[in-house]
Amino acid sequence: MSRPMIIGHRGFAGRYRDNSLQAVEAAVACGADGVEVDLRPCREGVWVCHHDRKRHGRPLTSWSLADLRREEVPPLALVLEAVPEDRFLFLEVKPLSTRALLPLVDPLVRLVEGRARLRVLSSSLAVLAVLRMALPAAPCSWVVTRVPERLPPGLELSPHHRLVESLRHLPVPLHPWTVNRPQRLRNLSALGVASLTTNYPDRALEVLGA
Repeated sequence: MSRPMIIGHRGFAGRYRDNSLQAVEAAVACGADGVEVDLRPCREGVWVCHHDRKRHGRPLTSWSLADLRREEVPPLALVLEAVPEDRFLFLEVKPLSTRALLPLVDPLVRLVEGRARLRVLSSSLAVLAVLRMALPAAPCSWVVTRVPERLPPGLELSPHHRLVESLRHLPVPLHPWTVNRPQRLRNLSALGVASLTTNYPDRALEVLGA
């Protein structure tokens, strides 16, 4: 592939409700190389696709799975069914205490077991440390909004796209987000980034070629 992978941000966040099953299906249908979704646990400890820590002012961990399904917040299991094995799945696990995370690791491993095109992301190094041990075959990316003072070994980087020029000297693949403007897509592609996460995967494919 002569261009970076095109990854639909939260599915297809530019045109559909982010992290929804509809957004994921639309990203797949338009030809995106993969999709990115955010993961948090609900009250029962089931992994669901939701960005914010709260929903309608209530912590997501106080919501039952049934109530979230009525709100059209999909469990990860449904998203996995919607993303073909030949597409990439970027799972951003939102920050969670190690104590809260540990009981949820095995269910996550069982869900994604055997999936080859999987990437685990988090802004939390503690979360990544746990998940790297649980999913040793999955590449892991540290989500950063500023240039880090150090890069822990074994991690790739998912930086805000404005940081790419400052990070391109590092000997690790870069997976910038959220890149929507055509010229910025072209510029970052020319810099050799590994993937581009965008709210409009259809536009990115038009700009960079399907």
